Amino acid sequence: MSAAELDAALGQTERALLDSSTLIAYHQPAESAHSLAKHLLVRIGNEADSLVGYYAMVTAAELLIRPIRTGAAELTFMHEFLTGSPKLRGLVVDLPVAQQAATIRAATGLRLPDAIVVASGLLAGCEAIVTNDEQWCRRLQPLFRQFRWIYLGDYL
Repeated sequence: MSAAELDAALGQTERALLDSSTLIAYHQPAESAHSLAKHLLVRIGNEADSLVGYYAMVTAAELLIRPIRTGAAELTFMHEFLTGSPKLRGLVVDLPVAQQAATIRAATGLRLPDAIVVASGLLAGCEAIVTNDEQWCRRLQPLFRQFRWIYLGDYL
């Protein structure tokens, strides 16, 4: 499997929600899916490519924990990563997202952080969710068929 096969799986997707595990893999070169996550972020950073990446605020919080623990330089780096690309966009948790997340949680029993991630993607019109968490993908894919689910491990 390869980046080309990942691109084929994404097809004409223009709006992809990148979950926490994907962005963590991007920041950890030892992670097996690092090269695929990096490939996605390179595509997102390319103005000529139509792919735009989105992340939920739950993901931003998860990405900020380690830098907050380790110090100012790492925190500055992560903050710049989260805010520095016009095609990598954070999705605000407002009342409509909260209501959608509550509806998802009530209907499925999904943990609230996961429900917020899915609700954020739904309301942002994302066509795909890219994850590096096989269990998360397998558990949610049957519940949310409106997304193209991309598990990075399938392309290693």
